[in-house]
Amino acid sequence: MSKHYALVLVAAAATVVCGCGGGDLPTYPVSGKVVFEDGQPLTTGGVVLCDSVDTRSEGMGVNSRGKINEDGTYELFTFERGDGAVVGKHRVLVRAQRDADDYLKRGIIPRPVIDERFEAYETSGLELNVDEGENEFQIVVARPRRIIERPVRNE
Repeated sequence: MSKHYALVLVAAAATVVCGCGGGDLPTYPVSGKVVFEDGQPLTTGGVVLCDSVDTRSEGMGVNSRGKINEDGTYELFTFERGDGAVVGKHRVLVRAQRDADDYLKRGIIPRPVIDERFEAYETSGLELNVDEGENEFQIVVARPRRIIERPVRNE
């Protein structure tokens, strides 16, 4: 068996196991804005919806994701750009890109941009219910509770 053929088989198996490809699952547009509690937009990162209860009960794991733009807006996709998300109740996480300048210029571990609880489904407390048709959601996150500057060890 050639290496190329083996790689194709592994990729195909991963697609089936991960639930990618969608089959007959319809998706509906989902967009919105991520803001802090004071209304200021989060300007970096991404939004990820965990598979809905509906798709999980059918044995499919289908996640949706989207990039957060500089104005805080996002648009989700599941199978291809702009297709949205599947209907159902989804747990949500928000990831914010940390500032690399903290490390590069100041020699400290990059500080979190949002409270780290929003970066995991289990702790974010965020849920969205996607319906048929257009869906628009505002997601509210909190700033970090406390910023601790820790020097990076030079070993």
